Amino acid sequence: MSVLLSFPALADVPKEVHKLCIEAKDYLGCVKAMTTEQSATSEIGNKCQTQFAYIGDGNCQRVGCRYGWWLTGSGVNNQIVAGKSDWKCPRQFRNGVFLTGSLILEEVAAVGYDKNCPPVEPTIGWNSSCETAPKNWRQIEAEKAEAIKPKCDSRLHKYNCNYEAYLDANPAMQKWAELNPELSAKEQVKLEGK
Repeated sequence: MSVLLSFPALADVPKEVHKLCIEAKDYLGCVKAMTTEQSATSEIGNKCQTQFAYIGDGNCQRVGCRYGWWLTGSGVNNQIVAGKSDWKCPRQFRNGVFLTGSLILEEVAAVGYDKNCPPVEPTIGWNSSCETAPKNWRQIEAEKAEAIKPKCDSRLHKYNCNYEAYLDANPAMQKWAELNPELSAKEQVKLEGK
């Protein structure tokens, strides 16, 4: 407890983060990863570390195996990861006995971000959003970005498609528009300005 008192920032560790990090070998590192790293990104994250599955709320858990003799009923997998990603525990032969593995969840880590995966939260039980994304996810993202762009020429985007604001910000163009009102009107239509 004296460690918490000597670091004022640790006195304010959220209970959920404390519960997740209390058994970590690097408590301070875990707390930092669970709090600071998450607030540094605009999204929750989209990819867990290798061999980790997403469990929700910005957290991932290591997927491991527990082995037992196949007749004892071992082989019941944790339902969060069962049938997802490529999580599996291959049967093993040890000391003349076949052992069956059960998928289990172990230590917790914060979800990270990979620019090569869709910028959405992973589906529970999977390692990243790449695994459950449609093949054309980049095209879908580009279409979404295009749909929210202003519907005018790119030269008018920063002026909210307002042709008059564009002219006010560009004195040479404004002078040209005054000298050529008919051409200016055609230019406004061409640029799709208001």
